Amino acid sequence: MAAPKKRSGRRAGPTSSRQLILDASRSLFSAGGFEGTTMRAIAHASGVDAALIHHFFVSKEALFTLAMRDAFSVIDLVPSVVDGSPERTGERLARAFISYWERPDVQPGLVGLLRSATTFEGAATAIRDFLGAEVLRPVTTTLGHGQSQLRASLVGSQLLGLAVMRYLIRSEPIATLRPEQVVFCVADVCQHYLVERL
Repeated sequence: MAAPKKRSGRRAGPTSSRQLILDASRSLFSAGGFEGTTMRAIAHASGVDAALIHHFFVSKEALFTLAMRDAFSVIDLVPSVVDGSPERTGERLARAFISYWERPDVQPGLVGLLRSATTFEGAATAIRDFLGAEVLRPVTTTLGHGQSQLRASLVGSQLLGLAVMRYLIRSEPIATLRPEQVVFCVADVCQHYLVERL
């Protein structure tokens, strides 16, 4: 009796298969970065054929873009930053990100994505575009102080620089500051970019 052939392409349960691929890619991108992660490795880790990954995500770049969203998608960011005393807007934004990045389920993914950004320009571009346009632009637009795109870009540059120094390079003393100390150090810069005259 002939051995059964390995199934290829789409398998049963497309929704669960897509999630398995995404979960596996997050883990592998976090551990090995963009260059160190192959579509074959993702397929093996998620238990699907590589053709299915291309069916759902088209390319490794597109899959990376989706996988990296978790590292920057702070829940309820707009209301948490906008609601409250105007003079503490920057502090609230800084605290929202630092609190999120300190979470043990988020930080490894953030580090992997930052590592990817230092070795692959496409990863850096994806992170900049997503953080600026989809995460921070709604905040600066809602605040309504004009030049929302520029403000989002400036805040994004501050946050990404901080993330690289604290979580990836682990530069001292930034790396060992208490989270609230980090918030205090960057709050005024974020405040200026968000609400003050540029």
